[in-house]
Amino acid sequence: MRKIYTSIDIGSDTIKFVVAELISNQMHVLASNCIKSKGVRKGLIFDPNLTINAIKDGIKEINEDLGINIKKVIVNIASYEAKFMLVNGSVSIKDVNGIVNYEDVSHVIKESVYAKLDSDYELVTVLPLEFMVDDKESGLKPTGLVGKKLSVKGIMISVPKKNVYSVLDVVEQAGLEVVDITLSGLGDYYEVKNDNLDKKVGLIINLGHETTTVSVINKGVLMNTDVVSLGGLNIDKDLSYVFGISVFDGRNLKEKFASSHKRFCQLNETYEIKNSLGERLKLNQLEVSEVVMSRMREIFEYARKKALSLTKQEINYIIITGGLTEIKSFKNLAFEFFGKGVIIYTENTLGVRDNKYTSALGMLKYFHNKMDERGHDYSMLDMEDEQILITPDTKTKNNTIISKFIENFIASKEEK
Repeated sequence: MRKIYTSIDIGSDTIKFVVAELISNQMHVLASNCIKSKGVRKGLIFDPNLTINAIKDGIKEINEDLGINIKKVIVNIASYEAKFMLVNGSVSIKDVNGIVNYEDVSHVIKESVYAKLDSDYELVTVLPLEFMVDDKESGLKPTGLVGKKLSVKGIMISVPKKNVYSVLDVVEQAGLEVVDITLSGLGDYYEVKNDNLDKKVGLIINLGHETTTVSVINKGVLMNTDVVSLGGLNIDKDLSYVFGISVFDGRNLKEKFASSHKRFCQLNETYEIKNSLGERLKLNQLEVSEVVMSRMREIFEYARKKALSLTKQEINYIIITGGLTEIKSFKNLAFEFFGKGVIIYTENTLGVRDNKYTSALGMLKYFHNKMDERGHDYSMLDMEDEQILITPDTKTKNNTIISKFIENFIASKEEK
């Protein structure tokens, strides 16, 4: 079975779609798309009809690229008021020879959350911290071990039902089946993780359009996450207010001209723009960048305070991702504020080389890891659609997208 998955990352500014296949433990993007988000404010859906239409438009483009109809997806859920609880569970091993199998693993995970979920909350996932066979530490892969009792200690993540069902409703009304849900913090970490980070306590800061998500990771496990209600839109509005221009022009000014740090401005660089009165302004990079820098520092400060409220442990690393990292001289301001050890993540996966796709791609890696831990050999495509991808009709666009995928796959091999 080919392991092909689809994720939808519903953000306040854009909705990201990624279809990828796992080959030799690496994700290879088959198709991706990013469209303007509608009906979403600060990660929460306020106009379902607008969001449904946006999702339909985005998935239609994906379907046209691939030549098939995507039917199953995983989606992200807003992290507002998410709860993290340490849970334990134990079950008897069913095999007559006492050999732990995947069914036992699934059983003990379900047992660990039994009667522990608040009535107005929905389960997102359980992240195992440790399995034990007959009370002996057995790591994270107990299958194949022999004993009488299997136990687990893990982190149960849950979110308010209103966060979940509003998303499920719009995605399903767009004609798609949701097979799993995640939080952006999970997606972020599974995209940036490596063996070194899995041994440390760290922080991931995702700078979004209207919000900034702060996640605490302890030795490869998401331990807590929360949202700061500040993002790139606040910078757009600041520029709009200071220079008397539209918010749309403020965004263009931020993305095309501003620097994150005034020290790295070009004093002779100017940008001409009309204000709301129709007057033509000539702005220099320093005055624009001072506005951007001030708000960026405020966002950093709130993110740091949020991190302190989420954990008392020493932070060994900080990774920053999200669309705002694309602003000129961003790393210089981040280095000044957080220190030279901060990592500015750069998404370099073929087909999604932009930090706005970090969560969407990581969601797929998280889902694959979850299926692997549960022993499920799973694909979101049925055999008929998989066959179309393998033997595309030369009369359709599908031939073009498969050719691109083959070229990308070869290129990725050559890079190594």
